[in-house]
Amino acid sequence: MDVKSFIASGILEAYALGQCTPEERAQVEQMLQAHPEVRAELEAIEQALEQIAHAHAVPPPPHLKEALLERARAEAGPSTPSAVRRLGRWQSALPWAAVLLLGGALLWQVNERSRLSEQLQLLEQQVADCEKRNQQSARLQEVVALLRDPNTQAIVLSNASEEAAGKVAATVWHNSVRAETVLDINSLPAPPPGRYFQFWAIVQGKPVSMGMVQLNGEDAFQRLPFLPEAQAFAISVEDKPQGNAIPTQVLMVGKI
Repeated sequence: MDVKSFIASGILEAYALGQCTPEERAQVEQMLQAHPEVRAELEAIEQALEQIAHAHAVPPPPHLKEALLERARAEAGPSTPSAVRRLGRWQSALPWAAVLLLGGALLWQVNERSRLSEQLQLLEQQVADCEKRNQQSARLQEVVALLRDPNTQAIVLSNASEEAAGKVAATVWHNSVRAETVLDINSLPAPPPGRYFQFWAIVQGKPVSMGMVQLNGEDAFQRLPFLPEAQAFAISVEDKPQGNAIPTQVLMVGKI
């Protein structure tokens, strides 16, 4: 936890009021030794508590004092000096009672602020998840519109080797009118361990890299760069996650 978050957590107020657990107290004392700004914040909190105590350390109003004295006389009978002494002790405890009361209110505010902060973080995460789902839904709707377009071609990529024909295949959705090319990730097999798939467009008989195939993505389809001059598409198996300048092992190919 950084210094700013530590100060905002409310643990210093709890420390000043003696409400920390032993573990929290040790954490505060460690931060006090390591960070001058934490010490300054604790001093400010202690000064504020002291000011609150002084501000509320006032004697009771005269009528209240007189009423208490009358009650003490009635209950204690002739033992007036003893009753007055008890009343004096009660009067001297008033400021400390005010401090404890205000301290409890301050501690409640600290706990409430911590609870609200946790609720805010939870709401922010829920909003982020909702936005993420909305983005995925929007991308899926775009792909559905592409697949429904009568100008979209379904290009099946099959084994480049005749000996292995029919063992692997993938589907590319290509639309020259919309200028869109999409690869169906779900139709691809898993690459061998330590190997990666790279996508290629064949332009004038030469391979042009269109990027790596993202099998670990959250969507079932991967958008690819659109090349209007592409004559075919291919997928190769590479030994580098960033791919190579030319195909190492062409796995499958399909003509447009």
